[in-house]
Amino acid sequence: MASFESLYSENALNMKKSVIRELLKLTQKPDIISFAGGLPAPETFPVEDLRAAADVVFVKHATKALQYGTTEGDPDLKDELIKFEARQGVKIGQDHLLVVSASQQALDIVAKVFIDPGDYIIGGHPTYLGTIQAIQSYRGRVLGIPFSKADDGFDMDELERRYASALRDGKRIKFIYVIPDFQNPTGICWSVEKRKALLEFSYRTGLPLVEDSPYREIRFLGKTLPSIFQLDQEGENRGNVLNFKTFSKILAPGTRMGWVMANPDIISKFVVAKQAMDLCTNVFAQKWIAEYLKTGKIYSVIEHTCGIYRDKRNYMTELLEQHMPKRPDISWTKPEGGLFLWIRLPEGIDTDKMLLKAIERKVAYVGGSSFYFDEPEHNTMRINFSYSSLEQIEEGVKRLARVVAEELEGR
Repeated sequence: MASFESLYSENALNMKKSVIRELLKLTQKPDIISFAGGLPAPETFPVEDLRAAADVVFVKHATKALQYGTTEGDPDLKDELIKFEARQGVKIGQDHLLVVSASQQALDIVAKVFIDPGDYIIGGHPTYLGTIQAIQSYRGRVLGIPFSKADDGFDMDELERRYASALRDGKRIKFIYVIPDFQNPTGICWSVEKRKALLEFSYRTGLPLVEDSPYREIRFLGKTLPSIFQLDQEGENRGNVLNFKTFSKILAPGTRMGWVMANPDIISKFVVAKQAMDLCTNVFAQKWIAEYLKTGKIYSVIEHTCGIYRDKRNYMTELLEQHMPKRPDISWTKPEGGLFLWIRLPEGIDTDKMLLKAIERKVAYVGGSSFYFDEPEHNTMRINFSYSSLEQIEEGVKRLARVVAEELEGR
């Protein structure tokens, strides 16, 4: 077979496979209970209502839906998105919106627009693997900032210290990337105080602030906090915050539909970058989602989803309390929303190596090292509670706890 390795671009050679996507291939056997993926619960998908919305598109908008569309996005969908955001106190117009093929495309666009080889972004330590992939594909790097002991956002002292050190070393930093609501992978939620502090840091340094919000609406405990995008709007309104949203977690991932909210100048630049990618997002899908949004049923779907995930999260944390070895150096986050929690094991335990034993026990997770650009921690793991049934959660936690106990005994 012909090999073109010598002809690949430096960008292509720098691309890395998704650890999670590769792992999912190993967990497709029906007897493996997988906490590895970030999959929403299929029982939350409003199948019949989505089918009805698709029928409306074929009856009323077939010729437009099957034609090319604008790169910016379908005006009907954008109108519905404006209404959706208005319910949350966010005021935007059509020129503040770009429709994308889910938020992963937005992550690729922002890297494409801002990153030159060797540039840095500021991100969490750990942070979302898909963002690391997008940055690496343009030969960028991540300046990782640890979270505070209170799990309420960055350690702001460390942010200031590492940022100043990076500038002294001549590093070029292009933007800040955060997931304030139920971060992937840790599940933590930023406090209002930390959101305001990061916004002020963005103002002071002149760095754009990318706020990734795939889980924002999936809050099942506590009070909804203002987004950083909203804090900017209600405050100095400098327009330096870019907010990324997706229907993958609040409706269905198969829609592959998301949106970017930003100031019109940034949207214009993103439009040009997107034109070279796909000309336009799937027009039929945009019309389809617009028709569904017009019914107003998405709000009851989100409420229903939050109830299901609350029960699953509560059950998983209860079982971890019951079955995990009782040690002060074993802990896990207790998220108020989202799809994940983060487990920290004693120093010296390597969750990457332990995964092979877990797979033998028919349970899977993602080793924490996957979520670090550099200086990874090997004694952590991300587990998902949204996808598995309550019965699978019970059996899976028991299996995982046995693997951890055996690993500790082996030491």
